[in-house]
Amino acid sequence: MEFLSFFRELSEELVNTGHASLIGIKCKVVTSEVFYIAGGDPEYKMANLLFRLREGRSDEVLESFSKIGMGLMEKYLQSDIQAKNVILSTEIKELKHGWDLTNNTIR
Repeated sequence: MEFLSFFRELSEELVNTGHASLIGIKCKVVTSEVFYIAGGDPEYKMANLLFRLREGRSDEVLESFSKIGMGLMEKYLQSDIQAKNVILSTEIKELKHGWDLTNNTIR
């Protein structure tokens, strides 16, 4: 998967909703060499898109973010979907104001 293209497109689509700012979007890939999926077949794969967001967005906005993410994963991982060897999921974690601190000096 071309991660930088995926992240660029994801960021653009989230910003276009009007409910996310480009300055607050940070993306990274986390991989694992050790995993167990659906009986342990080593050909199986998993992609989980985790959104960590400041609290306060409506359920509708959060659902739209999940749908945007799932749609892009389906686009970028089409060959794995066709091979029937991948599980895709989205997850949203809301960060409580004052509990999760950020010092963003990028402006």
